[in-house]
Amino acid sequence: MLGISSCDKAPINGKLDGRWQLMTIEYTNGKIEECNRIYYSIQLHLVEISAKGGNGGTHIGRFSYKGDEVTMSEFRHRGDEEKLTTLNELKPFGLNQAINHLKVEKATGKKLILKDTVQNFV
Repeated sequence: MLGISSCDKAPINGKLDGRWQLMTIEYTNGKIEECNRIYYSIQLHLVEISAKGGNGGTHIGRFSYKGDEVTMSEFRHRGDEEKLTTLNELKPFGLNQAINHLKVEKATGKKLILKDTVQNFV
């Protein structure tokens, strides 16, 4: 007889967990930037950001969600975790700081809107 079981981690970030495609970055000055194949994947205490089809690469960082705020930080190159991601490498993903604090404007499981003082991520 062979008994096999599996386990699955329950989502700790509610409706934020999952894979999200960044569609636009809407700046407070009215400028709207269309995004092409940029993805955020959130699970447990990690966030993976990736630019598919471009040269933005894939980066993994720390993620925390408390109240209505998320924090993303300590990004490193996927496949070379010793190499820290630079601020210039984070900019195509709409991230402008080493530690990014974003307010959750909307999280429905189908739509996620994050906001900082300069822009909205839709």
